[in-house]
Amino acid sequence: MVYEVTNDRIPFYTQYVAVAIIIINIIVFIVQLFDPTGNMFIYEAAFVPNEFFAGIKMWTIFTSMWMHGDIVHISMNMLFFYVVADNCEKVMGHALFLITYIISGLVGSLLDALFAVVFEWGAIPSLGASGAIMGMIAAYGILFPRNKLRYFGLGATFSARTFIIITFFTELMYGIISLFAPTGTAHFAHLGGFFIGLIVAIFVRIVKKGSTSGNS
Repeated sequence: MVYEVTNDRIPFYTQYVAVAIIIINIIVFIVQLFDPTGNMFIYEAAFVPNEFFAGIKMWTIFTSMWMHGDIVHISMNMLFFYVVADNCEKVMGHALFLITYIISGLVGSLLDALFAVVFEWGAIPSLGASGAIMGMIAAYGILFPRNKLRYFGLGATFSARTFIIITFFTELMYGIISLFAPTGTAHFAHLGGFFIGLIVAIFVRIVKKGSTSGNS
């Protein structure tokens, strides 16, 4: 888990899309806790690749990105999101931020599903906001490359650019490992979301740079 070393002076509560996303995730998680079977509604609303490609419960590619498996899962996701979301929404704008978040989650799930079907673990349900949040992490690293971050418990600081490079190669490594020894984590969903956030953020930087040049 990382945090920003310097206060960015962007009040999180003013970025209302990010606030709404956290609230929705928490509400959904609380609803999951009331599943009488104790299975967190995973078999009803989580994403199962084999079902999706068979045309069954295709809507779960969306519902699954608002679900979590346990308190640690949602806590880690929301903490990472909290660190990067306010900056990204401030620069990207509310609408583009929301669209990027959702598409990152959908593309992440779809990419992971393709690998799951090919490598025959497509019957395993997947859930979580990690793909969407990974898109925001990638966007943060592109839009705020010089921001300083620090891991909890460690004294060393590093740039946001360095963080997303480390994150990408770590996910790629674990993704390759998972093809032969399942890790229980949808690493290709993370990578899919990462690329969407990366592409959108590069586009935003180009547009803003062009706008600045045009006004100079």
